[in-house]
Amino acid sequence: MLGPICALASSATWAIGSAQYSRLSHSYSAFAVNFARGLLAFPLFFVFSFVLAGGWAEGLAEFSDVSRVRLAWFALSMIASYGLGDVLFLWSTRAIGVPTALAIASGYPLWTAAAGTVFRGESLSVLQLLGLLITVAGVVLVILNSPRNEEHRSISNLRKGVILALLTSVCWATNSFSSAEGGQGLSAPVANSIRMIFALIFSAAFGRLILPKASLLLPRKEMVRNVWVFVLEAFGGSYFYMYGLTHSPLAVGATLASLAPVLSVPVAWAMGLEKFSFPRTFSICLVALGVSLLVGAAG
Repeated sequence: MLGPICALASSATWAIGSAQYSRLSHSYSAFAVNFARGLLAFPLFFVFSFVLAGGWAEGLAEFSDVSRVRLAWFALSMIASYGLGDVLFLWSTRAIGVPTALAIASGYPLWTAAAGTVFRGESLSVLQLLGLLITVAGVVLVILNSPRNEEHRSISNLRKGVILALLTSVCWATNSFSSAEGGQGLSAPVANSIRMIFALIFSAAFGRLILPKASLLLPRKEMVRNVWVFVLEAFGGSYFYMYGLTHSPLAVGATLASLAPVLSVPVAWAMGLEKFSFPRTFSICLVALGVSLLVGAAG
């Protein structure tokens, strides 16, 4: 049960982290936010790799086991997350809010089910089909109950935010699959050390390509002020995420890791980002329930 528990724990850390990252992205480049996450997490994972392995020789031996194929999977996972996917998510939160963006983007297990049906001939059970319908209904209700009055959000901004969140879900599905493929048989710190190297590379590359004039580094005061969330989410959350995906069935791990929308609601209330709303809360819970039924039944 430790694998599924860790996958669920990654949802909790992302619910907290995403709310804070959304705030930062209003003042700084989303690429700078992700670069800061990787910059702090990499040395922690690198050192912890040797601690967990039991010494320098043992740690180096684990790193030497990383094949080119694994490197390719990790590179793809970080393009789909830190490099591009998480940036798309942060942009979407600025248009439609954190819980709404999370609710839509966290439907990424749907893409796994669709791919299985199209490319592998897998059929949906009655329970999975019910989950699919509940998820779609929940997403529609979340959008209809979006708190437009909290920020002046035009129809065009709402449309843009929804599109960005949907693109995020595709990226996150790619990240889940490629992380699980690359991380099988490796310790979570070793796998995440390599992922964070790619996070730094792709955050910098995409940042320079898309926003060449924006600074890639957060101000020192912001780094100090947010060091707690970087440790909690970029280090702790990534550790939980990798361990959860590689120590539980992929469908179960991906589903539990996608439950941040439910957990983000009290976080958003506490941080003053959202006002309490029964319809909105019910809608977000529907999305989480639907994804759980759809993918959980596959396990």
